[in-house]
Amino acid sequence: MDYENKSEKEPNEVKWMSVEVDFMEWGWQYQAAGTDSWWWYTWIFDQDHWARMSAVPWNNSPAGTSIQLVEEWMTPGTMHVHWRCNGSVGTSFRPTVIVAPSRY
Repeated sequence: MDYENKSEKEPNEVKWMSVEVDFMEWGWQYQAAGTDSWWWYTWIFDQDHWARMSAVPWNNSPAGTSIQLVEEWMTPGTMHVHWRCNGSVGTSFRPTVIVAPSRY
């Protein structure tokens, strides 16, 4: 769309925002099939930064494996996570967190 001859841009124009983020990975964890577990991870978590945890099963995990992040919540310096293995076999996974904006 050509905006050169308009005094205002269209109201539905897409605007982009970019922000640097921090990533942190923890070591491998194992979760048995059909179980729930509650873990806590310490890092530089605080109320001024957005943080989300995720995990993917190890790429050599057997077929039928899965990991679900059921819930997560933060207290100063700590992220608490409730994991569930919905698969028919246990799984190994590596938790990863993204925090925005970057602190560095």
